[in-house]
Amino acid sequence: MVENKILQKQALKNNAGLKHRLLSAFILGPLLLLLVKGGIWTFLLLIVGISARSAWEWCHICTNAGYKPNRLLSILLATGLIPCLNWVGPQVIYTYTIVATILFFSFSLLRGTKNYLPNTLIGIGAMLYAGLLGSSPLLLINQVGEIMVNLNGLRPYNSYNLVIALFFCIWFTDAFAYFCGRKWGNKKLAPTISPNKTIVGFFGGIIGSLLPLSFYPHLPELAPWILCGMFIVVGLGGQIGDLVESAIKRDMGNIKDAPPIIPGHGGVLDRFDSYFFAFPIAFVYLKIIATINF
Repeated sequence: MVENKILQKQALKNNAGLKHRLLSAFILGPLLLLLVKGGIWTFLLLIVGISARSAWEWCHICTNAGYKPNRLLSILLATGLIPCLNWVGPQVIYTYTIVATILFFSFSLLRGTKNYLPNTLIGIGAMLYAGLLGSSPLLLINQVGEIMVNLNGLRPYNSYNLVIALFFCIWFTDAFAYFCGRKWGNKKLAPTISPNKTIVGFFGGIIGSLLPLSFYPHLPELAPWILCGMFIVVGLGGQIGDLVESAIKRDMGNIKDAPPIIPGHGGVLDRFDSYFFAFPIAFVYLKIIATINF
């Protein structure tokens, strides 16, 4: 009897969480797409906002675990890296990285010698995770034209369509992984990292990642096989990103969610964990394909 009540409470909690997730998705999804389609400046604002909040949550999680990273410096250097990666040359990027690394090591001295190295590396990690990986959607926007020229001599009429297709790929992967795992999943994928993820859910997510192939009429510059391969690696990368973020939270004190900001999703890290791996993988994939030039 007691066990049944516990199961009923858990089911009600899961259903309530699902309702919040769906409501948030219906509200935030169109808003996100509007910001993407709004042009480079609104998109830049979106990326900087995601990166700044992610760097803050990264440091917050580590602070709760007993470390003392410099939160403000991490946010500033993570967001400052974004325009450097997109609009200046490699020498400036190299200079920025050198200065940022020296600043992290220097400012950590103010925290004392206890956990000096972890405090420093947490800040550098925030910059690389939120700034370097987080800037990849902008890199796609700014360099996709060059990629297309290398592929087939065509310049896309709207590179934002590619980014929107990738967002849908991430969402479909997440949705299919969730519902397939909930319906048919028994064997756990990584029980010590994310107990709710299943092997069935993982492969369901890969299947879901292919649904944005319906975007092909809006992406005529990319051959279907290139799109198919891109969506598969993005679906795979997104799920790895999800596991990576879960592993970080477990390592920092078995925290389930980052500080909540989105109902049903927790923090920005919880909502965009797939994004931080999926977009960089898409960028690298297209760069490799363009370099090989099939």
